[in-house]
Amino acid sequence: MNTMLTVSAIYLVIFIMIGFIATRYFSSSAEGFYLGDRDFGAIPTALSAGATDSSGWIFTGAVGFAYAFGVSMMWICVGYTFGYFFNYICLAPALRRYTKRTGAMSIPHFFGVRFKEHAKLLRGVSSLIITLFFVIYTSAQLTSAGKAFEALVGWDYEHAIWVSAFLGTSYAFLGGYRAVVWTDVVQGSIMLLVLLVSPFIFIFYLGGWHAFWERAFALDPMLLNATAGIGGYAGFAFAFGLAAGGIGLMGQPQILQRFITARDDRTLITSAVIGVFWMVTVVSGATLIGLICRVIMPTIHDPEFAFPVLIKDRLHPMVAGVVLAAVFSAILSTLDSLIMVVSQTVHLDIIEGVFNKKLSDRWATLVGRIVIVSVGICGACIALSNTRMVFWFVLYAWAVMGASFAPPLILGLYWKRVTALGALGGIITGGVVTVLWYNTPFLKEIMYEMLPAALSSTFVTVAVSFMQEAPADGEAQVALAKR
Repeated sequence: MNTMLTVSAIYLVIFIMIGFIATRYFSSSAEGFYLGDRDFGAIPTALSAGATDSSGWIFTGAVGFAYAFGVSMMWICVGYTFGYFFNYICLAPALRRYTKRTGAMSIPHFFGVRFKEHAKLLRGVSSLIITLFFVIYTSAQLTSAGKAFEALVGWDYEHAIWVSAFLGTSYAFLGGYRAVVWTDVVQGSIMLLVLLVSPFIFIFYLGGWHAFWERAFALDPMLLNATAGIGGYAGFAFAFGLAAGGIGLMGQPQILQRFITARDDRTLITSAVIGVFWMVTVVSGATLIGLICRVIMPTIHDPEFAFPVLIKDRLHPMVAGVVLAAVFSAILSTLDSLIMVVSQTVHLDIIEGVFNKKLSDRWATLVGRIVIVSVGICGACIALSNTRMVFWFVLYAWAVMGASFAPPLILGLYWKRVTALGALGGIITGGVVTVLWYNTPFLKEIMYEMLPAALSSTFVTVAVSFMQEAPADGEAQVALAKR
């Protein structure tokens, strides 16, 4: 136990040191603190986006889902592969060019610049959605951390939450966006290594691939069924709903931020290859680990504890310490990004964008750091409630962001006819339909709320735009996103 904690502690200290070092490598401006001066290459862009996307969900929620539903978890990989390619090839270059040319620094800022007629209203509504649901998203990451500490180290869940909140905010507080990206590169590399190697170690322990699949089938044949044994339309809806999560990639501010800060278009093309390889490896690894945990520990009380318990019981403390570091890599890589986006949103989009209170560079950084600490505290308080289902908690917040922002964002970049009220209607509709669908039991059983909410958002954006006069500057706005 002491060896495992020592290895993990060294790793976490390194991250805090990165925060200190990063303070010397960004300009004193708001763009330096929040965007790292927009100069990141292919590897930082891809690994930071991937690590931010995966979150603590990959080691707790995803493994727990594969433990319960088997290989059907791979439908998420199918949807994410499409989402990654669309993001990097179609969305990212246009978004990077537009924001670079207009000076937009965030997704709410993009809406405010693209649709000047109702700029403040658009920035205010989109900022409110980001702030509210990112705090919920933050709590899900802290819940993952609490579960991991509780299972691996035996710490009290409450204490684990507060320690994790401190670690997640510390280097973002010190080094801003550049520290977040630099640590994401290290975290993403460790996650890739662990999820690539761990399945092979445990499958060798079980007697090889043939023995592993035989034992999984003998335990429950539905574990190897593409829809987990769910037949008919319900099975189709189950699989399609999981794959539809890939749509959400197109509207996640914490991921889109990585495209805004990429150095150039060539960087994004290279990042696409790295990012898709990273995602396929990580999701496949998590699926295999979930099945391995089911075979080795078929009666565990909470499937989301499965991987932490497995590494504690079956691995040498030194190796377990590295794996524990990977678990916290996944958690912290998303936690710091969420906190950073909320900090930027409060300062740039609410204080300056909505209320027109221009802050000096010194005050801007101070306000940003105050918000970073505040979000960490709020997320910890929510995580201390009894809601511990990380998988569904993350998908809920993910769906709200994807359905609210993806349709108006894509249409705003490529369609000159879209209007400000159309975009506003799409943003609100996406969020409202997601919340209503999620909280209506019979609808939730039919399909994951992401798809109907995204379709509703698209329909409202287009319909309202056609009901109004075409914007005079529509063609000029779309031209800003072109090569």
